[in-house]
Amino acid sequence: MLLLYNFILYNFLIMSKLNNILILHCWPEESLLRFAYLANTGNAYTNYMNIGTENLNRNKLLEIMIKHNLIKLGIFMDINCNQSDYILEVANSEQLYGPRLHWLIYDNGFSFQRMIKLFSQAQLYLNTDLTYVLRNPMNNHFILYDLYNKGKHIGGQLNITIDREIACTEIQCNLHRYLSSLYDRDRLQHRRFLTNLTLRMTAVVNTKPLNTSIEELLEFLESQNQINIDTYARFSFQSRKILMDILGCNFTYIFRDRWTSDDLSGGLIGDLWDSKADIAAAPFIYSPSRARYFQALTQFCSFRAVCMFRNPQSATAGFKFSEFLDPFCWSVWLVFVGVLLLAGILLWLTFRLEQREWKPSLLTSCLLSLGAACIQGAWLTPNSTGGRMAFYALMLTSFLMYNYYTSVVVSTLLGQPAKSNIKSLQQLADSNLDVGLEPAPYIKIYLETSDQPAVHSLYLNKIKNSKKSHDRIWLTAEEGVKLVRKNPGYVFIAEAALSYEFIRKYYLPHEICELNEILLREETVTHTLVLKSSQYAELIKLSELRMLETGIHFKIERYWVRTTLHCYQNNLTVVVGLANAGPLFIMLFCSYVVCFCILCMEIIWHRRQRLRQGNR
Repeated sequence: MLLLYNFILYNFLIMSKLNNILILHCWPEESLLRFAYLANTGNAYTNYMNIGTENLNRNKLLEIMIKHNLIKLGIFMDINCNQSDYILEVANSEQLYGPRLHWLIYDNGFSFQRMIKLFSQAQLYLNTDLTYVLRNPMNNHFILYDLYNKGKHIGGQLNITIDREIACTEIQCNLHRYLSSLYDRDRLQHRRFLTNLTLRMTAVVNTKPLNTSIEELLEFLESQNQINIDTYARFSFQSRKILMDILGCNFTYIFRDRWTSDDLSGGLIGDLWDSKADIAAAPFIYSPSRARYFQALTQFCSFRAVCMFRNPQSATAGFKFSEFLDPFCWSVWLVFVGVLLLAGILLWLTFRLEQREWKPSLLTSCLLSLGAACIQGAWLTPNSTGGRMAFYALMLTSFLMYNYYTSVVVSTLLGQPAKSNIKSLQQLADSNLDVGLEPAPYIKIYLETSDQPAVHSLYLNKIKNSKKSHDRIWLTAEEGVKLVRKNPGYVFIAEAALSYEFIRKYYLPHEICELNEILLREETVTHTLVLKSSQYAELIKLSELRMLETGIHFKIERYWVRTTLHCYQNNLTVVVGLANAGPLFIMLFCSYVVCFCILCMEIIWHRRQRLRQGNR
């Protein structure tokens, strides 16, 4: 027995690097005490359960095996004990041959056929960590075998790989020899090829009825034309085809018309949750409710649904009257006018103090001040040094103001078009803008089921309570993008990667710069998700990481998914002609009217003065 004790500790502490061990034994008490002493000396934390009696507590056994908080628990079982068959039955029914348990099963009889009989129908998995040990009666060496099944539920067979031979003495154990090449790679690398197996894959098809033949559906998913149709479904399906080549397996397909019905059940996600499928052809979002049952393997692609529209102001070329006043706010304009009036009064006082033969009036002095502001110079300047210095200050102030004003006007011509002041979903829901939507299932479901107040308000105001017909609300991505270009102020809600393809196709470069975007939901990243209990999780993760490292995935993604739009503002040529200067002529006309009115008032005034003088 001492040789067996040393081997058990050698396997767990040295080979498997585990110091938490459950011993399922039928040893006498004296032998058990001896092993406990050796385990304590080797810093092993052990728990013991006698399976030699019929009074075996199933609940306590399951509590130890399942409800532990360890990364991995080592379990030793003597297959020669009376209740060993019952333990194997419990392990099968409760699916205990998972990666969190390292099984070390000892058989003193050196019966290879018995090992096959016991585990040929057992629920072993690809990630099973089970070592079966036979004791060679010729030299008392221990022969180790690695047992696993790549997928019993899909027709996989029991795989038995001989590993190594361990020689033990009453003091220690040592490796005697390797019996295969299993030692030079870990278990997952040894099992990474799923040759001759057929995994169950669930796929999404939105644009074709599910009663379409499988051949037609596969042909559609494998095609590369019209990338705007079922973009994510076809992109992910073609990525999975490369994964199939890496794994060396085949796929059998389950087709659905949606990702899910209520976040977990129904559709593609429901097939994974109900264990009807081993892998999903399309990725999906890793939400808190799904995190209880699914694990994220690798990042697949970004997902962003947007509300896009063109600002009506930015869509019409040319200046508007307000743009000539925009460089300064009203307070600046008022202060500047006040400065010019003050400068005119000071100039008038200066001319009077200089005792000229002809003294200009106050109105003429103000006119000189306005001419300086308009960079028109002055035909009359003060003679005194102080007056000229004041005139220099006025001209310098006018020069700075004029240059700032013209630079703002020119930048308005060449700068980025003005964006809308609608920046949030709630503002969009309360606005009078017309809204259209892409009839994608994930957009429909999100609008109908979201608990966000802004999204709910948008759904009620623009969709549910809308007086427009159904055909005018739900449009294809191509139709919606064209309407946004044609009708400034029209809002279209679609997935960004899909709509960007049509924007690049139909929009001029400067029209792309005029687009406003409001996120329908926060930009998220989709992941490849599998059930937490999936035996293929680690293998799929490593295979997809390999695809990412080699760039295969990014090559496919760049073809199918458009994530950015390039705004070439310099491409827009602005011609300032008479049509653009219309507001200026209106202002000039108004000034002529004012001047004519003043002239009429002056004529009337002078006539009244003459009449008064004649009467005297």
